[in-house]
Amino acid sequence: MKNLEHITKGGASTDMNVMDRHFKGHVQKALINNHDNLAHALEEAYRRVKEQAKDLTDIDEEIRLSHIQDHLQLLILLSSAPSCTTLTFAETYVGAEPLKNEPPITWESILSEEPFEGQHWEGVYGLPPGSTVEGWEARSSGSSSSLSSWDDEDSLEDEDGVLPISAEESQLDQFSEVPHDVHANVRRHVQSGLDIVEELKVQQYWRDDWDMRIDINQPFDLGDPSTLAPTMLRVLGEKETPALVGPEREPSPIAPRLLHLTLAAQSSILSSFAEVTTTVCHLRKFASAVVENVSLSCNPSPNSAHLLSHTVSSRTIEAFADAISSQIMVFDKWCAEKEEAICRASAGLGDVLVVSLLRLNKDIRDAFSWTFDVLLNLLHRILTYICQSRDRQALAVWNLANIPTRVPPSAVSALLLDLLLEAIQEQSTMGNTQTSKAITTVFARTAESVWEMVGKWLIDGMPARTPWNSTDAQTLNEELFIEDNELQIMDPDFWSHGYTLHEPATLEEYQKTQSAVPAFLAPCVSQILSAGKAVGLLRVMGSQLEQTGAMLLKWGSFTDLLQANASVSRDAESLSRLVSDEISAYCLRIGTRLSRVLFDECDLPRHFAAIHGLFLMTRGDDISNFTDILFAKMDSQQPWNDFHSLNSAFRDVVDSSGSSWIEPSLVRLSYRGSKAASVSKSMKAIEGLLVEYAVPFPLTYIFTPNVLQSYSSIFVFLLQVRRAKSVLERILLRGTVANVVARDELKVFYAMRGKLSWCINTLFNFLTTFVIHAQLHEFNNTLNSAVSLDEMITAHNKHIETLLRKCFLHPSLPQASEISKAITSILDMCLHFRSIFTAFLGDTTHDILRLSVSMRRHRSRRQRRIRKNVIGFSMPDTKPVSDDDSDTDIDGEELKEAPETSFSVAPSFAQEDLSEQLEKLSSELDSLVRYIRRGAESLASGSSHVAPAFGVLAFALDDWDS
Repeated sequence: MKNLEHITKGGASTDMNVMDRHFKGHVQKALINNHDNLAHALEEAYRRVKEQAKDLTDIDEEIRLSHIQDHLQLLILLSSAPSCTTLTFAETYVGAEPLKNEPPITWESILSEEPFEGQHWEGVYGLPPGSTVEGWEARSSGSSSSLSSWDDEDSLEDEDGVLPISAEESQLDQFSEVPHDVHANVRRHVQSGLDIVEELKVQQYWRDDWDMRIDINQPFDLGDPSTLAPTMLRVLGEKETPALVGPEREPSPIAPRLLHLTLAAQSSILSSFAEVTTTVCHLRKFASAVVENVSLSCNPSPNSAHLLSHTVSSRTIEAFADAISSQIMVFDKWCAEKEEAICRASAGLGDVLVVSLLRLNKDIRDAFSWTFDVLLNLLHRILTYICQSRDRQALAVWNLANIPTRVPPSAVSALLLDLLLEAIQEQSTMGNTQTSKAITTVFARTAESVWEMVGKWLIDGMPARTPWNSTDAQTLNEELFIEDNELQIMDPDFWSHGYTLHEPATLEEYQKTQSAVPAFLAPCVSQILSAGKAVGLLRVMGSQLEQTGAMLLKWGSFTDLLQANASVSRDAESLSRLVSDEISAYCLRIGTRLSRVLFDECDLPRHFAAIHGLFLMTRGDDISNFTDILFAKMDSQQPWNDFHSLNSAFRDVVDSSGSSWIEPSLVRLSYRGSKAASVSKSMKAIEGLLVEYAVPFPLTYIFTPNVLQSYSSIFVFLLQVRRAKSVLERILLRGTVANVVARDELKVFYAMRGKLSWCINTLFNFLTTFVIHAQLHEFNNTLNSAVSLDEMITAHNKHIETLLRKCFLHPSLPQASEISKAITSILDMCLHFRSIFTAFLGDTTHDILRLSVSMRRHRSRRQRRIRKNVIGFSMPDTKPVSDDDSDTDIDGEELKEAPETSFSVAPSFAQEDLSEQLEKLSSELDSLVRYIRRGAESLASGSSHVAPAFGVLAFALDDWDS
């Protein structure tokens, strides 16, 4: 072809003289090789070609005279060395006479002839061969009868295969004037039709009277494959039987025999076909059963034995059946094309085919691989997982849609999709690309129902039940992995418990748990759930989402998504990333819109500031004024826990300040304890105080009752610390004490007061600076970066949990209760110390509200008598105590329980010595402080996010021994 390249490009053509020399050279070469016939045949053929080329004058001819040398050159280049067939043909070619070409039939010749005259009219208007005549107009009777040899209504044969006589005579009567040779042609034509029918009957191998017309008693011939099977039967004594593979997959015993295969070989091949056919049949029955189940207008009444169960039928199962039907249709189309190719080849219309059972078996595996086997095995696995054990053996796969099960529909759909994904990954790993592609197509069509539900959830949002339309609310499909708990939207727990994910279901087999969320949606299911709830909440709040909601997300079919991303791997992780990329932008925009509405229209920052200012006492002036009023009533033995007194006092303080940081009408203080009278003896009496804050909708989703209860517990704890701090700050002495002994005695009280004040101030500074202030700064940064309501709720819940942990109020914190108990003991010790101080001054009804206590030189006689029984404390023990010795007791206890205090009531100097009281008080304070320090050190060594704060407290308490 390279030598012809210049011709195709318009180059110079080969000269005819060159062709002459080429053919002369081939003729001489044939003569040298003693191939005389070949040499003469070449000369004769070349001569005839040159003669015929002279007639190529028409410009419309396919071969032009000017290009004859190029065609000859192409033939020379394509020629090969002469073979035996070539030499044989050369002999016959030389002796044969050249064929004379008949002139072609043209319209001019046709119109010049008489009607129905000439062989070109044969077959026209039903005329059989030989029925055309000459001079028909002279012999015509003028009748308008048909020129056909027989009527259309007549049949070729009767039931016995013989032409009826009456029909034959009637046909002959119509052509009575036709010559005898025409009658002979008609009879020959009828007989040829009968012969064709008989030949077709001979080929109908499925007839009972069929005979292969082959002598099966021939001896074995290596060149005749049809002698193989009969010879093997004779050798084996006709004891060879087909290999059976099961009652449903057994080849028919009357199947046609192939003589070039032994019975066992043919049975083995047919068994493989039987397996494929049986598998496809089971899948076809399953798809038909699902369609029939859908077409039923009413559901059957539930069986009393399965009151807690339901049928497996669902939209996902229907989509799966439809996908299987599509694969079966592809298989049927492939079989039809194979049959068409065989029929066309046998009729001589198509390419020549060599039909082989092994080749057909290989073509089936190449085209469909193990697709149908994998699908049927998947159906068996689903039946095993969800069907009850007592019914599993009696059910077939095509009854899957009607069997009762206790597995929820959402779990069944997730199980089906997960098994399909697992099959795709398994086949892809094994290198079965064809099977993997087919199962991927089935998976995409099966997931369409769940994908459509997810799109509806994202675009339309959650159905909301309001107090005015709770009965008209829409319900979610049970197949969706989101569960409707039927809470009204005004419920504070609606956002966290109104719509949740279905719980994992326990399958019937092996007690395996199956998630209701398909594996490829699991990583992004939180985004889907949050976005749907946000859309529904925005609709309830009157947002203009209806105008742009559907435009924000162009939700197409899952099949189109996979086709558009054909390069993505078909595993759960890759598909989850693909789905996440598809919906993340929409979810982000919806979440951001809802957060902006909460910030701008619902005044979320103002409510956060009010709650933090009240419960965390960040509004120092107003909270200090309120606590002063509250503590004054406690000290004066007035009813401080009255509902109206508490609320009116807080309202008066806020109104007097002139600030609008909080609305007093949203705050309600109440007391629900029973120890209000003992507030002067124990801090536990304050624990009954409850502070509530009424937040508007929809901020109730953030400030739930549990959250406000946690805030209230923090408020009570801070109030207890403030109470102890206030008690110690108001114990002051004024005046000049001339008595040296009295001044030395008061030093012990000042020393004890200093220790208590140091402990309370250290704790109060830790709470206000390293707990509240630091945590509020961190929380504000997190809140500003939140882009959805769920992120706000998560950040706020973490904020509350951190505060509770740092205040030793969280129940899950190790030793929290014991450390909190030790702190409460120190706070109670402050009240007990005030009682001792008041008793020492001789005034049991001492008003602690006085800013000072005057100390006169004159004492009564009673005080002098008491003074004689008092041991002096002017020379306290100054023996140094090392840190190792001080922590010995704590180490021995391993921080199991906080040290117990011995005081329970106010002391009386008439019953107990004052020195013993103070000495015991100092010793117990030392033990409690060391216990708290060791507990803080233990917590600081942990890995939690609150460990650094406890390290600060432990470091501050290290100064206790200095």
